[in-house]
Amino acid sequence: MDCIMVDFDEHAQNYRESLRSSLGPFGKNEAFFDLYKVYCIKNWVANNSRAYDVLDYGCGIGKLTGLLAKDLRQSNVYGYDTSGKSLSVAKEENAGLENVYFINDLSGAQRYDFIVVSNVFHHIKPDEHADTLLKIKGFLKPGGKIVIFEHNPLNPLTRYIVSKCPFDADAKLVWRHEFTRLAAACGLEVELKRYILFFPWSSKLFRDLEYLLGHVPLGAQYMLLLTHK
Repeated sequence: MDCIMVDFDEHAQNYRESLRSSLGPFGKNEAFFDLYKVYCIKNWVANNSRAYDVLDYGCGIGKLTGLLAKDLRQSNVYGYDTSGKSLSVAKEENAGLENVYFINDLSGAQRYDFIVVSNVFHHIKPDEHADTLLKIKGFLKPGGKIVIFEHNPLNPLTRYIVSKCPFDADAKLVWRHEFTRLAAACGLEVELKRYILFFPWSSKLFRDLEYLLGHVPLGAQYMLLLTHK
């Protein structure tokens, strides 16, 4: 039976607390998961010496958006979400950053060098995946890229955490092979695909191991880098 769609306005004020609780023993280090995504973006997508226009599509309360703005100081980073209350929290928590902007409308002429879509598609109805990805593709500058992060259904701990998370009540996890087929159908090429988040620790040893294990389908999440064909 289908779950009702989660209203993220209802979770905006206690989002972090709910996430920490669902992560169990890993909850004290919940920022690690966003920091690791920044590491992935800097390693495979962005160059610190360049200025980019970046969109965090489905940014929620701006956890990843703010970290990207802090790390890519020369860039303009935009966070987009349909949840007004989440955007209010995001603006408050990132008020000191001059290169971050939170928006609830993408109808303007702004286009982006790369667009990050982090753990968004499992909240979108499967029959709307193609339309959503084509819409996101339309916001790219020529030569732009889409960075996808999604939960890995093959990881049992991921499935357990998702089952305990109150704002994942509507989650339908997307298999990596399904997403690669979706990308091809939308005229996008998979430039990179990796499984990530094997270890919830940030030492160089574990980073090196993560790099070597990228093809092993047991990471908690996966990353796809999509470009125009």
